[in-house]
This record gives sequence, structure tokens and C-alpha cells, in this order.
Amino acid sequence: MTLSQTDGTRRWDDNAECWHRSFGERDPNRRDLLDPIILEVLGDIKGKQILDAGCGDGYLSRKLARRGASVTGVEISSKMLAFAAEEEKREPLAIEYHCASCSSLPFLSSSSFDATVTNNVIQDMDDYHGAFTEFSRLLKPGGIYLHIMNHPCFMTPVWGWVKDDQGKKLYRKVDHYFQRGPFLCPWGPSSGMQPTVYWHRTLADIVNRLISCGFVIKRIMEPEAPECWKTEHPGRMDSARIPDFLILVCEKMAGR
Repeated sequence: MTLSQTDGTRRWDDNAECWHRSFGERDPNRRDLLDPIILEVLGDIKGKQILDAGCGDGYLSRKLARRGASVTGVEISSKMLAFAAEEEKREPLAIEYHCASCSSLPFLSSSSFDATVTNNVIQDMDDYHGAFTEFSRLLKPGGIYLHIMNHPCFMTPVWGWVKDDQGKKLYRKVDHYFQRGPFLCPWGPSSGMQPTVYWHRTLADIVNRLISCGFVIKRIMEPEAPECWKTEHPGRMDSARIPDFLILVCEKMAGR
């Protein structure tokens, strides 16, 4: 099966209602694991210009705007963005939304943002080269690009838990790490989500492309499951064994 960006976008359109209803700010991965890191890294954002690139239904845009940031959200799925617009109408936060690909943002001015965030977005994109180039153009010198994705060392074209006869998880299998490109990624059976298109790249692919676009990597983070999950979400404690996510805190070099 040949998968394209059109396929990926269509699948997110098809999943938009389920995502808005069950994920976003309701998702423990975001609420408990990733959002606290995003807020800690960005620090005091009052009055800052922030680009939420691949904003989905706008849950993170709203969270940042409530803390005083001036937020621009970009999303390629029109149906996901419709939920963001609906929420903005319900609770006006002066968020500016655009339906566009993160790899082509000519309507946004160069050197106009203090920070850009991609919260599990780049793996859904074919043209990540173009996205990184645009983020570098749009950020002010010294601006922060916060890159969050499924960990490419543990999310590969062949992955999953190997279990014993009683169903106990023994270890995580990963294979075909160097097989770059798209594959269909299933979601959990209880999620209600249909498979989405996931583009696999190696860790070196990501890091080297960021460097070539004028970014310096300031921090690398592999968040562990919070202690509260032992009682609140015991089924999510896999991330106490291996990291589900990789976070790269990048700074745009002056003169780029």
C-alpha cells in the first residue's frame, strides 16, 4: 500500500470527532506527561508570540492562550480545525487559526514568533524537511522550537509487546528501524480511533535535519510515567519501562 500526505490528512479528518471527544486535554499522556513539560520549558509566556504547529482541535492553543500568550494555530485537517474554531467561538481567546500544512506557511511573517511547538505532529507529516525550514524562518533569533514526538527508537515499522502465555508483557520488540517512510499505525482497541499514517525517521534523521536548519539542541527529554499513574492509570505504566515520547528543546541560532 502506498500512503501519501493526502491519506494521512483524510484519516485525521475521519478521526476528528473521536479525537475531540476523547483525547486532547482529556488525554492523560498530554495532561499528566507532556503538558507540564511544555509549560515548564516555555516558562513565562505572557505576551509571547507562540505558534502551535499542527494544533489539531486547539486544546494546547487554548491552554497557552489562557496563560497570556498570543497564539497562532496551524492545522492541515479541516475537520480538526473546525473543532478548534468552535471552541474559540464558545470561549474567545483571540487565537488565530489557519488551515495549512506546517511545511508551507508563507502567510506568516519571518522572525515573528518567540516559540513554536509541535506536539506529536511531525510523525504525521511527509515533508518534515519543509516544516523544520519554516519553523527556523518564523522564529526570532534565540527562539525556542519544542519538538515532541513518539520516540523513534521504540516506534518503528514493526513494534509491539512480546507476551508470555498468560499475557504478561515480557519486552518491547522493535524492528526495521532503518525502514524510513509511512506505515499505518493502529490505536488501542478501546480508543475508537481508526489507524493513522505514521512517518518513521531515525533519530539521526531528525537531529541532523534540525541542525542543518540552524537549530541548537539544548535539552533532550524522555518523560517517564508519573507516580500518580500507578493508581490512576495502571494500564499506562508501560512508559515506566520504555519512553513513549522524545522531546527535543531546540534554539534558533542567531544569524539564521
